[in-house]
Amino acid sequence: MGATAKPSPERYTDGVAFGERTGKLNDWRELLCLGLEPDTVGGGFFNGKKDILLNFVQRDPAYHIMTFVGPDRFMNRFVSGPRNHYFLADGDPDPNLILFPFLALDWHLVFEDTIRKTFAMLQDIKNRR
Repeated sequence: MGATAKPSPERYTDGVAFGERTGKLNDWRELLCLGLEPDTVGGGFFNGKKDILLNFVQRDPAYHIMTFVGPDRFMNRFVSGPRNHYFLADGDPDPNLILFPFLALDWHLVFEDTIRKTFAMLQDIKNRR
């Protein structure tokens, strides 16, 4: 019997690159089409809906669950926890992918852009587009 090596995590600081690789679904309208109702406009699900997501990915293996274990980390796998938020993804399901968005030097610019996109989405909802 030999020793087995555990794969080391692949760390990202670029949220866009991480989202593209993992296939994170951010569009709540797309999730509604799949029969899921996210709790946030960014496609997030709170802890109370984790069983719904687990059943969904069990029925459709093309999708996997990502976990925001906050305040500063996304894991590309399901991690149970009372304050975790969950996202659905349809890209690379490698569980060793981790995003640390606040380690990026331009995290504040990315955060501002995210807020701007969120307000635009809320405006679309308000105007019933």
